[in-house]
Amino acid sequence: MKKSNPQSEDWGGRLKLWINDNTRPLKGLSVMERDGKVILFYQPKNGNTHTLSLADSDDGFNFNRLKHQGKLFCSHGNPEDINTLDDVRLSKLDDKYIALFKKHQEAHIYSATSTGLNNWRECRHEIYLDTSGLIVPDFRFDDKYLMYLGGESIYSAYSENGTKWQKKEIATLSRSDGISYGIEHVSKNDAGIQVYFHRKKKIGKNSYYSIGMVVYDFNNPERIVWRSHEPIWEETSAWQGQIKTPLGAVQIGHKLIGYWQLRNGGIYATVYTLFDSDFRFTTRKITAKLDRIEHNPIISPNAENPWEAFNTFNPAAIYLENQVHLVYRAQGLDYVSVLGHATLENGHHVISRSIEPVFSPHKDFTPLEAHDSSQVVHQYVSGGGYGGCEDPRLTMIDDKIYMTYVSFDGVNPPRVALTSIAVSDFLNQRWAWETPVLISPPNIVDKNAVIFPEKINGKYAIAHRIYPNILIDFVDSLDFDGNTWLNGDNIISPRRDYWDSKKIGAGAPPIKTKDGWLLIYQAVGYQDSSKYKIGAMLLDLKDPTKVLYRSRYPILEPDAIYENEGFKAGVVYPCGAVDIDGTLFVYYGGADSYVCVATANLEKFVMELKHFELPRLEPAVIRKVM
Repeated sequence: MKKSNPQSEDWGGRLKLWINDNTRPLKGLSVMERDGKVILFYQPKNGNTHTLSLADSDDGFNFNRLKHQGKLFCSHGNPEDINTLDDVRLSKLDDKYIALFKKHQEAHIYSATSTGLNNWRECRHEIYLDTSGLIVPDFRFDDKYLMYLGGESIYSAYSENGTKWQKKEIATLSRSDGISYGIEHVSKNDAGIQVYFHRKKKIGKNSYYSIGMVVYDFNNPERIVWRSHEPIWEETSAWQGQIKTPLGAVQIGHKLIGYWQLRNGGIYATVYTLFDSDFRFTTRKITAKLDRIEHNPIISPNAENPWEAFNTFNPAAIYLENQVHLVYRAQGLDYVSVLGHATLENGHHVISRSIEPVFSPHKDFTPLEAHDSSQVVHQYVSGGGYGGCEDPRLTMIDDKIYMTYVSFDGVNPPRVALTSIAVSDFLNQRWAWETPVLISPPNIVDKNAVIFPEKINGKYAIAHRIYPNILIDFVDSLDFDGNTWLNGDNIISPRRDYWDSKKIGAGAPPIKTKDGWLLIYQAVGYQDSSKYKIGAMLLDLKDPTKVLYRSRYPILEPDAIYENEGFKAGVVYPCGAVDIDGTLFVYYGGADSYVCVATANLEKFVMELKHFELPRLEPAVIRKVM
C-alpha cells in the first residue's frame, strides 16, 4: 500500500485523504480536537449513507481510520442519511459534544449531542438558529454559554443550558456586501477569545475563500479587541475554479490546520498562521524575507572609469574558490551597457574591481552609433540607455561558465544572448569569452534568461521571460547555432490580486535545495506598477515547470534610499544568488544605479517560503486499525 509521509514540522503541511486502496473518495463532514488528536468525521462515497466514519491523527496529517463507527439518530429515533448534512460544526460542552448542522433544502439549524462521538441524538426542539457556529470552550458569560455564528457577518448567541440558543441580531463584525462568513475555529488565551473565520466571495460562478481572525473581549464578548485586516490565508490559483467546502480547523501544538473538501472527493489540509498572545503588538506572520547588509550599496558608479561613470547595477554572481565573483552591468555617459567584474570576500566585501569592461557588445549586434533622438526612433526601452549587453546571469556546468544576457541594439526588440568561458580563464581573469549567439527568436522582446546548473531528465533547462510570463524550455545542448530559438513551451504566470500580478521574470539561476529549485524572481504588480520587487518560488526538482511554493509577499521591496534615489526610482532587480555555508546571498540592482546584496538563512528562508503558500497536494492513506 503506497503512502506519503508528510513531516509534522513541515510548515506548509499537505494532505489528501483516501480510504485504504486510494480508490474510494470521501465526503468530509467536520473536524474537531479530542485529547490532543484531530478527529475527522467523514463518509466514504458509495458507502452506507447512514454510517458515520471517524479517523484520528496525532499530527493532523497522517490519519488512522477508527474501527468503531457511528450513526446520527433523528428525533424520531431513525438514523439520518449522512448525505443530507451540511455545514457541520462540532463543539465540546462540559461532558458532552454538540453538533450543529443543516439538512438539505432546509433553512434552519439542527443540533445533536453525543457523549463519545460515535452515536448522536438529535435534539427534539428548535434551537432558533439559521447558521452553524462553534461554542467557546470552557467559558460562560453572565452564567450563559457563548457561541459565535457565521452568515452575512459574524454573530454571537447565548444559551443557559447549551440546547436552546438565542442569537444576537446585531453583528459583532461589520459585514461586507457579497461576502458570507463561517466559523472555523474558536479558542482562548490571555488576550481574549480568538475566532478564526472564513470569508466566501462569489466571483461569477465560482467561490473564492480566505481566512481571517478576530479577537473579542472576555468582559464583553461582542467587543472586538483586534482583528486581521489582511487574510491570514487565502486560496491560490491551484484551487480557483474548483468547488470546495471548508470543514473547520484544529489546533495541534503550534499549528492551526484547516481542512477542506474538494469536489473531486479529496480532503485537503493546509496550515494557517497562528497568532500568539502578543498579537496586539506584533503578529507572528511567518513569511520569507531578505535582510539588506548594513553597508549597501557594495558597488557604485566610478567617475574615474568612463564606461561605469553613470550606473553600475544588475549583477550576476557565482561562488568559486571561497570568493563571490560578480559580473555587473555598467553604463557610461554614452548610455551603452557593458559588463564589469568584481571579487568579493565574505559574500559582500569588495576586494577587487576591473578597471576595464570584461565584456562588451559583440560586433554582430552592436548598438547603433547614433545618440540623437531625431536620427533614431527607439521603439523599445530596455533598462534605459542606447542598448548594449544588459542584465547578465552566470551558471557553471562542468568546467564552463555560461553567461546569458540581454542583447539590445537600441532599436530592435531586446533578445537573449548566450556565451561561455572556461572556469580557469574566468578565475585568472582572461576574458576569453566564446562568440555569443542569440537564442531567442527575432522580433520578440525576450529577457531574464537563466540556465539551471545541472541537467534535468537528460536535458538543460532554461527559464526566460516573454511578457508577462516566465517561460521554461528544455534543450538537448547549449551549443546554439544562431538559427535555433527558445520556444517558451512551459509557462509560469503572474497571479491575479497578488503583488506580482502584472509581470514576472526569472532573477538568479536556481539554487538546488532538498525541497526544490529555489528561484529568485523579480515582479511588478498592477497595484504598484511603478515598483520592481523580489519574490521567490520553489520548483519541483524533477519537473521545474511545477511550482510547489511561491512567496505570498515580496521577499524584498524598494524601501532603502539607494533603491529609490538613482536612475530609476523604486527598483530592486535580482540577477545573482549564491549559497555560502547555509547563508543565501541575493545580489540585485538598486534604482538601476547600484549593486546591492541582501541575505537570509537558507534553511529558515525555505521553511518560511513553504509556510504561507498552499503546497502541492500528495496522497495519504487513512490506515485501518485492526
